[in-house]
Amino acid sequence: MKALMNQQGLDKPFTGGLGSYKLYVLVAYHIETHIANGGNDRPSEILISLLYRFGCVGSRRDKLTTNLVRLGNSGEMITCDGGMCELTPVFRLPDCVEMFRECHERLTDRCLLIDDCSGAHHCSYLSSIIDCHSLREAREASKRRARLCDNIITRPTPLDHPGKVSAGRRISHVFTRNGSISAASKPDNNKRKNINNSPGYKRSKSDTAKRGPRGGLVPLNRPDLSARKSLGAEAAVMQRGMKQRKNKKKQARDKELTRFASRNSI
Repeated sequence: MKALMNQQGLDKPFTGGLGSYKLYVLVAYHIETHIANGGNDRPSEILISLLYRFGCVGSRRDKLTTNLVRLGNSGEMITCDGGMCELTPVFRLPDCVEMFRECHERLTDRCLLIDDCSGAHHCSYLSSIIDCHSLREAREASKRRARLCDNIITRPTPLDHPGKVSAGRRISHVFTRNGSISAASKPDNNKRKNINNSPGYKRSKSDTAKRGPRGGLVPLNRPDLSARKSLGAEAAVMQRGMKQRKNKKKQARDKELTRFASRNSI
């Protein structure tokens, strides 16, 4: 599922997609519900039923389907095994539902095609929804990066290397931003103080961007915050009660909100 979401460009939370944690909660919720309804714990059946459920292939009153768009608009959360999935910030949720529906249709067509061929053609079911060539290239690139990191880590550093900082023979010079300088030479402490007063010094660009209290850049547009502000009073209380706080004082303060959210969540 992560490879499928990645190839469709729906795996980045900051672009409105489903992150890894929310996808894990959705899959766990589906497996628990599917087994509770009498389904079998087989990977093939779990996959096709998951696409059926979150793709809204059935009718609205069908218990085998879950309308993620309705849950996201109402501010409700999906909980399973201690995990909570908030769908309100996922503003590309209709695209995810449409992708699940399209994948279910492709898998169904592939199953019918293989049944008609009576096993004469050996083809993959997952190749109808996942680009195997792109997946193979991504795996090869990951292997190359892993081998490169292993070579860098296991490569011994010579004792006379100018940038060596571990125990070894003393080096007479070190690296700086402007190049290498001798360790024996004394740095000019007044050079940095007088650089702003020099006649040729000019700032490259004025800093007009908005910054937060800690100096971080504030983005111009935050669709996730806009969606969160559009929630009602009850949904805001539910969202606050669902937070996993690490501070014990905040945990004690929001204890009743947490109980309220756990009773009224899905």
